[in-house]
Amino acid sequence: MPKNFDNEFKGLIESLLRMVEASHGVKIANLVEISRIISQNIDDKSGALNVCSAINTWITINKIQGSVTIPENLVTKYINALGSS
Repeated sequence: MPKNFDNEFKGLIESLLRMVEASHGVKIANLVEISRIISQNIDDKSGALNVCSAINTWITINKIQGSVTIPENLVTKYINALGSS
C-alpha cells in the first residue's frame, strides 16, 4: 500500500476506536498502538470495522469504565479470527 494510504487507513482505525471510546465513555490508553497493530495486519476497511466492533463488544460485555488498556493478544485473536471465517 502507498505510504499515504497507510496513514489514512491508520487514521480511519483511530477514528473507529475513538467512536468506541465516545459510545462507552472510556479512554483507550493504548489506542495508537492498537490502531497500529490493526493497520499492519488488516488491509481493508471491512476487516478493520470488524476488529473495532469486536473491541466494542469486549468493552460492553466486560462493563469496562474509565481508562482501559486493550490487551494486544485480544486484538491479535480478533484479527486471526477474520482469516478463519
